[in-house]
Amino acid sequence: MIPVVGIGADGWESLSLKAQNTLHDAPIIHGSPRQLDLIRDYVNADLRPWPSPLVPALPDIDFTGSAVLASGDPMFHGIGTTLAKLLGADALEVIPAPSSVSLACARLGWAVNETPVVSLVTGETGAVVTQADFGQRFLVLGRSAQSAADIAAALAHRPGTRLTALMDLGGVGERVVEGDVGKPPITTSNLCIIAVEPAGPTRPWLSDADLTTDGQLTKSPIRETTVCALGPTPGRLLWDIGGGTGSISVEWVRHGGRAVCVEQQETRVSQIRDNARGTFDVIHGSAPETLPEGTPEAIFIGGGVTVDGMVDALWSALAPGGRLVVNAVTLESEAVLWESRKKLGGEVRRISIERAGTVGSFTVLRPALPVLQWIADKPGGLS
Repeated sequence: MIPVVGIGADGWESLSLKAQNTLHDAPIIHGSPRQLDLIRDYVNADLRPWPSPLVPALPDIDFTGSAVLASGDPMFHGIGTTLAKLLGADALEVIPAPSSVSLACARLGWAVNETPVVSLVTGETGAVVTQADFGQRFLVLGRSAQSAADIAAALAHRPGTRLTALMDLGGVGERVVEGDVGKPPITTSNLCIIAVEPAGPTRPWLSDADLTTDGQLTKSPIRETTVCALGPTPGRLLWDIGGGTGSISVEWVRHGGRAVCVEQQETRVSQIRDNARGTFDVIHGSAPETLPEGTPEAIFIGGGVTVDGMVDALWSALAPGGRLVVNAVTLESEAVLWESRKKLGGEVRRISIERAGTVGSFTVLRPALPVLQWIADKPGGLS
């Protein structure tokens, strides 16, 4: 088995006896230059810095007789999870140290199990805006010393939001600096976690005015009903076909899922990317000829359902146990829904919304176009 040893910024002295003995016995140790420097004076191993870029190079590395160094808990945004996917969990012996999040919560007095985490190492700053909308304090894994300033700029619309930067946790240079979005904490280390305590109202759902659109928009509350029908689940992948504004993908991601949006019109691709803020991918192309990679657990068809072969291609791509949702407002698209229901089953429902308007000095309810919605679950089970 390949030992994967977590190490903190405090280095060798904080390692358990098991971790120290494991590194003593290893003839080869892989790790980042910073991690290897922490153990250089305590081992006789051949120290091998990771190549860059790392992930594409991993399949070509011979780990026979090697140990691997990781930051903190190797299974928390660490090399341990990457190696487990590549080699299998049975190939590894993971010896964790406290994660940076555990250390940050210890300093702040926050419960680890109640604290959401956003990573800027693997994600975009837009995810911070999404998390702040839910009004719960959270931690951000910084990408660099610039991250605190980036977060402050992204949350400038929430004045009073507190930011606390925790740098080099566990090391001799550990520092904690407080500030807010108006005057963000000054950070000098790339090893930085930022605690965010949002101010302002919560927004479990966005309004139409929050989205950039040319009018091709699944409007609230049809949007909310549709996302609920899709069944957002943390980590599940959605294909949003004919995205228009991308509003379904935006809300799906805000509620914990992953999304890829496909849109054939170039101008709309641009507005979807504006709305996505880097939180999901957008593909310029026409389905079903152009489809994303991967196997989605949910698919929404917001446009193009009348295209020949659309429903069949997407149903084939859908994971067993996954869900397909289609909204239709024209007679032609409704006909496709009824025909698809005959073949594949599922539930059909009509959604009608009326909004208050005026006639002269009086108030009336004006109906929007009714939406026929088809919801079908593919037989099988999610893995």
